[in-house]
Amino acid sequence: MKQHSIIRLDGSNLSLEDIIHISEKGYSVYIPEHIRKNIINLRTRLEEQLRDFPEIKIYGTNRLHGDLKHLDVDYDLISAYQEKYVKVHNCATGKELPIPVVRAIMALRLNSFAKGYSGMRWETIELLMEMLNKGITPIVLEEGSVGASGDLVPLAMIAAAMIGLPEAEVYYGKERLNAAEALEYAGLKPVRLGAKEAMGLTNGSNLITALGIFAARDAENILRTASLAGALSLEAIRGEKDAFDPILHDNRAHPGQLKIAGEIRKLIRHSKRMSPEAQLHPFTQKETLDKLQQIARHPGLPDEDRKTLDEIAQSFQGEVRVQDRYSFRAMPQIHGPVWEAIEALKASLLTEANSVTDNPLFKAVDIEEIRSSISETAYRKLLQANKKTIIKAYSGANFHGQVIAQYIDQLKIAMTSLGLLSDKRSFSLLDKALNYHLPADLAFNTKNADGGLMILQYAGAARAAENRVLASPSSTTSVSTSANQEDYVSMGVNGALHLWKIIDNDRKIIAIELLCALRAIQLTASTLPPELQTLGEGTSRIFTFLSERLGATKEFLEDHYLRTDLEQMIAIVRKNELLKLVEDISTEI
Repeated sequence: MKQHSIIRLDGSNLSLEDIIHISEKGYSVYIPEHIRKNIINLRTRLEEQLRDFPEIKIYGTNRLHGDLKHLDVDYDLISAYQEKYVKVHNCATGKELPIPVVRAIMALRLNSFAKGYSGMRWETIELLMEMLNKGITPIVLEEGSVGASGDLVPLAMIAAAMIGLPEAEVYYGKERLNAAEALEYAGLKPVRLGAKEAMGLTNGSNLITALGIFAARDAENILRTASLAGALSLEAIRGEKDAFDPILHDNRAHPGQLKIAGEIRKLIRHSKRMSPEAQLHPFTQKETLDKLQQIARHPGLPDEDRKTLDEIAQSFQGEVRVQDRYSFRAMPQIHGPVWEAIEALKASLLTEANSVTDNPLFKAVDIEEIRSSISETAYRKLLQANKKTIIKAYSGANFHGQVIAQYIDQLKIAMTSLGLLSDKRSFSLLDKALNYHLPADLAFNTKNADGGLMILQYAGAARAAENRVLASPSSTTSVSTSANQEDYVSMGVNGALHLWKIIDNDRKIIAIELLCALRAIQLTASTLPPELQTLGEGTSRIFTFLSERLGATKEFLEDHYLRTDLEQMIAIVRKNELLKLVEDISTEI
């Protein structure tokens, strides 16, 4: 894998951007020398203690794990126990995780070890680091974690590759190989794990965190794109600008609301289409109005028919706009909380990325501090050996994923609202009773049997409905495990996978809104005088780009094979192409 830069792992200063660079751009990592020395020193003391004082029992180290925590592991069996632990934890199901997600897990695990409390051997840490730097990525399946004792099952697949189990597979670059074979090609050797290391490699909420990091990044881009689509839809209906005026938002100063209102103001700045004059202008083809008026002036037309024609002509007239529907005017108030949910998740992820999340943790303490927790035999032995300090194991639950799981659930709900709002705008653009005299269903020529974009909105509605199901909180769906030893679990990975799906659905929903808004403006551009056709500073760039990329000809406006357009627009949204067009506008507050 091509390496562009190197990132220091010290357990405290890893940024979310660093993790994305390591994962997607192949940045390599290193652990500073002073941390390496501290890791080696702690490990040396732990190994001596396990050898010389086996009476001091440590969970997952010289005792078994889970509900078997009360059972000893003989010193001679400690290494064999590590391999057995890895094997029995390898029971994942489902699809393969993307390579960047697995690389993120590896980087997070290493940064946790760099804190210096995990009691890992340097040889094991170094192998994981070399695998990351040389582009050896274990194949990890997405299902199996309950998000509590760490993401045990998925992380065990990484451990299986590290110890060279014959069943373990990896990607070496882009080539799929047996793990032991790939390690040999890279000049590396499988590691034989020592005490506690199997648990050290698998305890930690690293899959939840990795999935959350990419979800937060993608959600942020989708949110910005939704605001672009909403602004273009506002142009389509000649919307009311006052809904975004600072007097409203400065007096309800939620940070997200202020941010979104500011972005939309800048996107629609200088728009003439969104003006009272444009709203009041007859919004139909001039030839249609002229024809109606000509017929109405015919001397032989009965008064009743003349009145009917006048009413029809009047129905095409613009109207004084008081306020638009919520889906248009409430974007700051509804998109804003989405931004705040993203920021809350990012803050939690940043803390998690720089935390120690395995169990137990180790620290040297005075033997008198733990006298009550060890046997009298062990205490006397320590005194005879003139030991002043001992390595104490602190067992707890730092691996529990609830904190990330709850923020993920919050974002699931927010992103579902974002998609529902976009779908409402698409619906409004198509409904002749709601779209302020846009063509019904945005059909180009119904006399020529054009049906327009009605069914396109169906596709978005289906995804919006699925999001409602996926938005159900996963962090409240605990199912007890480990004979009730682990009786409340976070199910955070389920939530994160649901969030990924919601985000993907939102891409499709927003792509559909963009197609509807584009069509609406294209169909009605000529119905306004030239001086009222000007779009906003940002919306004009979006409209021009999409018209050039997808088309603006008569053939494009007529009914044609829509799936091609939809796939093209989804790709534009996925690649964030519209965001790049307005970087100097929409990102300013």
